[in-house]
Amino acid sequence: MSQYTLDASASVHFSFRDLIECGDTAKQHQLFILPKQTASWQALSQLATNLLDPIVEQFGPINLSYGFCSPELARKIAKNPKPHIAPALDQHTSHELNNKNNLICPRLGAACDFIVKDSRYNMQQVGQWVATELKFDRLYYYGKASPIHLSYGPDMNQFVQLMSTKINGSHQQRVPYLKGRNEKAITLLKEVEF
Repeated sequence: MSQYTLDASASVHFSFRDLIECGDTAKQHQLFILPKQTASWQALSQLATNLLDPIVEQFGPINLSYGFCSPELARKIAKNPKPHIAPALDQHTSHELNNKNNLICPRLGAACDFIVKDSRYNMQQVGQWVATELKFDRLYYYGKASPIHLSYGPDMNQFVQLMSTKINGSHQQRVPYLKGRNEKAITLLKEVEF
C-alpha cells in the first residue's frame, strides 16, 4: 500500500488528500483517518478519474464537501443531532470493514459530495450533464444550490434520487422524493423545480 499516500495523485485533478480531508466534521475534529483497505484507495481513484475529473473539465473547479468516511469518522458524525448519513448505503466508507470484519457498505465503490465553484452553473445543470454524459452508480440531488452526492461503484446503476426538504417541527429533514434510472433519471433532473 506504499503507493497510496495523502499527497499521491488520485487522478489528474485530485490528490487522495482532497478526497479524504474534505468534510466539515473531519476538519473540525481533525479526524483524517486513511483507508485501511487497498480496494478503498483504488475506488477513490476511480471516482476521481471517471467522475470528478470530467466534471472539473466541463464546469471548472469544484468544492468537495464530503468524501471518504472512515469508520471512526462515521461514528463521530452519527453523534450529531441530525447526522444525515447512511454508512451502510451511501458508499462514503468505500471498501472499509467494521469491527466485526464485515463491509460497512456492501455497495462498495466510493462516493463524494461536491458543488461547482463557478456561479454561472447551478447543480441542476451539473446533475443533468452527469446523468447524460457519465457512467456512475448513484446521484442524490438536493437542490440547485446544494452539493450533489455522486458515487462510482461496481453496479453503475445510473440511479438518480431527488431529495426534498421537509419541515418537521423546528428543523428541516431531507427525505427521498422522486427516483429513476437512465432516461427517467435525466428527465427528472430536467424537470425538477428546486
